[in-house]
Amino acid sequence: MSSEFAPPTQQDRGLADRSMGQVAVLAQSVAAIAPSAVMASLPALIVLYAGEGAWVSYVAAVIVVVLIGCCVALFGRRLASSGSLYTYVARGLGPAGGFAAGWGIVIGYICIAMLGVIGGGVYLGSFLTEIGIAGASTTTQVILYVVFAVVAAGLAIAGIKLSTRLGLVLEVISVSAVLIVFIVVVVQNGLSLDTSQLRLEGATFDGVTFGIVLAVLGFVGFESAASLGAEAKNPHRAIPRAVLGSAVLVGLMYIFATYASVLGFGSAEALSQSAAPVSDLATGVGMDAFTPVIDLGVTASFFAVAIASINAASRVLYTMGEEGVLPAAVGQAHATYRTPHVAIMLITPFVALVPIVMVLNGSAPLVAFGYIGTVGTFGYMLAYLLMAASLPVFLRRRGESSPMALILSVVVVLSLLYVFYKNVYPVPPAPLNRMPYIFAAVLLVGLAWYLIVRVTHPERTRRVGTYEEEPVP
Repeated sequence: MSSEFAPPTQQDRGLADRSMGQVAVLAQSVAAIAPSAVMASLPALIVLYAGEGAWVSYVAAVIVVVLIGCCVALFGRRLASSGSLYTYVARGLGPAGGFAAGWGIVIGYICIAMLGVIGGGVYLGSFLTEIGIAGASTTTQVILYVVFAVVAAGLAIAGIKLSTRLGLVLEVISVSAVLIVFIVVVVQNGLSLDTSQLRLEGATFDGVTFGIVLAVLGFVGFESAASLGAEAKNPHRAIPRAVLGSAVLVGLMYIFATYASVLGFGSAEALSQSAAPVSDLATGVGMDAFTPVIDLGVTASFFAVAIASINAASRVLYTMGEEGVLPAAVGQAHATYRTPHVAIMLITPFVALVPIVMVLNGSAPLVAFGYIGTVGTFGYMLAYLLMAASLPVFLRRRGESSPMALILSVVVVLSLLYVFYKNVYPVPPAPLNRMPYIFAAVLLVGLAWYLIVRVTHPERTRRVGTYEEEPVP
């Protein structure tokens, strides 16, 4: 690296250095995506727009996400830090850009953790209702939210190896339960190809294109392995593999799930009218007794995403605290468990209280799910956009400029700008039309904090992006 641009770096000493192997790092990214929860719900929404072409929307989405993953991998092969995209962007666009990306990704992670407790409450509530307990009542849902948030935070504090291993086990169980239903559907249809889907009957270009926007949102969190830069063994190899591997692995499952869902219902229109597609498919193929297993499996997936999101968000905040742009207490690690316990305890009340307040104010759990998910998605998109834009600058400062990297950056930036555009225009109905403004307000709170620190303690903002593990020459 050119000494002219080499920042003075420091190395984290508080987290559990080099404690996680490749499988555990991959588990972090997979759990953060919650694939079984997405497979159980998102295809039914995408077919509303893409119809029989929903599987094409997912194919295109996989390509977009893999391109984003390539950007992450190019950073990850050269830079490892618990700051994740916050650190990556700071090395390209400077401290202000880095903080904006970090704050955006933290908003995304915290919102997805909220979705984990809400989704877990909905599906566990469904299971409880089946055994005679009022699982859908507001009181039960609130209790479940608190339990999910507190237990997820406790596991995150108890150790990164414990929480990621548990997340992996839960995802394997949940994905297996959902895939079993899809496989049975395909087998019972004689393993014959669904020609209506292959011919894209009734699908329109605009519909499939908007389906791509929704499908991309089903991958958010796949980059979260990058937050394990201080804890992964051989992070420069493990993190790129986990990010790209999770995108491809989960993408293939999404394509299969979408195809099998339309096949099982007989048409995209029939699928779009189902409130519980996987359960309805199980009933349709004579697997009624399997419904409780599906409910518990999807519950497990939502719980795993809550843990994974808390893990990722806390490490970005922890790095900000270490570098001084947030209060130093946030940058403290537990002496025994070597986890960012202060950051985790800071996050947890928001993870539980926001869903509770929304439900107590009359929002149905799934409605609250949609609102919170929309705000969180804007956070992810901002971080991805800034990360892709910073890549050519980062490589140039290292003396490694590449025309292919520049092209990659431009393609990803344009793709993400289109995703942003389609999320705000046409203007969605109220109150979804307010979600961009809510996100902007939360983002501005963070940027105002950064501005205050920059004015009062400029030396702290100069440390943004300086924590790095095993610098690559």
